[in-house]
Amino acid sequence: MYSYVSLAKGFGILLVIAGHFTTVKYAPGFYNAFRDWIYAFHMPLFMSLSGFLFAYSLKRSSGQLPFWSFVRKKFTRLMVPYFFVSAVIALIKWYFPKGRIVNYGYLTDLLYMNVGGVAVFLWFLYALFLIFLIAAVFVQFKRGHMAMGLVALPLFFMTLPDTFFLSYVKVYLLYFWLGMSLFMAADKKVLRLSLREMWVALLLFIPVYACRTMGHDGFLRNLENLLCGTLCSYAVICFCNYLNRYTSVIQKSILHVGKQSAAIYLMHMAGVSLVCVWYEKLAIFTPLTYLVALIVAVIMGVGLSLLANKYLVSSNKYVNWLMGGN
Repeated sequence: MYSYVSLAKGFGILLVIAGHFTTVKYAPGFYNAFRDWIYAFHMPLFMSLSGFLFAYSLKRSSGQLPFWSFVRKKFTRLMVPYFFVSAVIALIKWYFPKGRIVNYGYLTDLLYMNVGGVAVFLWFLYALFLIFLIAAVFVQFKRGHMAMGLVALPLFFMTLPDTFFLSYVKVYLLYFWLGMSLFMAADKKVLRLSLREMWVALLLFIPVYACRTMGHDGFLRNLENLLCGTLCSYAVICFCNYLNRYTSVIQKSILHVGKQSAAIYLMHMAGVSLVCVWYEKLAIFTPLTYLVALIVAVIMGVGLSLLANKYLVSSNKYVNWLMGGN
């Protein structure tokens, strides 16, 4: 029924991979501008979609959410692969030392904070688990959705420590809540997710994004981030709802990528890192060669992840469990 959500995930994961293709030796101006645009909304998009699907699952269960079974399911889905992939990356870094040394402090930091390096993208799993936990608590109560919004909005503008990824949780809890609200509005036909709404969102996004590039800080910066993340995420969802009406090779491909987005997210850095190393060793640094390498990195990030998921992960029940049962 909501296959346009999978389409939006497909677009989102392609942007994630493109945003992670960064080289130390060279990056053209067009990529820096493109990356800034991606980072203005791509993770708010994923959090909003998670909130959307959470609200949808609540409706299907008539508002009943068995708390502990839900927590166990989300721990298996998110935290088990967080620790497993972190351990794999730590093992690779131990054999091929680069950047932070893998020692006891590195391993203990994995329990409650971001260790950086190639494992930096795993923050999403940890933060999303905590956000699911918070949302599950709120929906146990009458008017829990409203109370959650009243907490999430002021929290967004506060400063919290990085410990236990709280600096991420306080930001993305609001986008998750907005995703829940979007489902409710779309379900009641208050919002139709139409092309007209997409263009309105984009027209509002452009001046806000222009203000965001001016380098403001404090409350104004947070407000610009919130508006950019919300408006462009909504525009993407509207476009995917429109695209979902037409069956084509492109639509089917993006839909498939969206359905496999969790597995791709966990494994995409393998393909991206290979292309990055190849490009830096080739040492032909021009905007055109970077664009070609970027496209290849996206293809490799998706392709290797899908192949690994099909032949290495899904074929072994233990590995599949360690990867969240994707």
